[in-house]
Amino acid sequence: MGLSDFGIAPIIVNNYLWSVMKLIEPTLTQSKNYGTTIPFFPLGDSNSGKKGWENKSYVIYDRMFKAMKDPFYPIKCEEIKYHLKAKEQDSFIWGSAIQQILDRQDDVGKDVNNWIRNNGGSVKYPIYFHSLRVFQLSESMPTDPGNVRDLSSRPYYISEFIIDMKYHYTKSLEDYL
Repeated sequence: MGLSDFGIAPIIVNNYLWSVMKLIEPTLTQSKNYGTTIPFFPLGDSNSGKKGWENKSYVIYDRMFKAMKDPFYPIKCEEIKYHLKAKEQDSFIWGSAIQQILDRQDDVGKDVNNWIRNNGGSVKYPIYFHSLRVFQLSESMPTDPGNVRDLSSRPYYISEFIIDMKYHYTKSLEDYL
């Protein structure tokens, strides 16, 4: 066992979200679209200059921990900040998909836990999700002053979302030692 065996909640949520999006829109898995690539990239936009991403939507994400008001420390509260980069119409479509799939409180927690059971179980994903919620931080409108749009190289809109998660680990630190 090593550090890579710790569960990373954003990776689990991204994999779950992408699996549901592919079920809803099977053409996403075709080679001309995304093939086996999961279009969620951590921390930086290193793939933005590659021709393969031209006209494709994708998400850059980062994680943020927040203080819990509840003194019961095993329950973790974390947020994922999504920067959705997409053409005008896809910005609305993907934003709606993110909202409808992940903004369902404890129902989506149950669905993610079922996904974990069917995709490697708690050995591969040692996290139990309680709830998830979605908040949009910026609009996809060109008149939004916070909107970043570079028409010279990539005519994409950037929409920002926060995915608020509550979860606990299913393994203790002693299990890794």
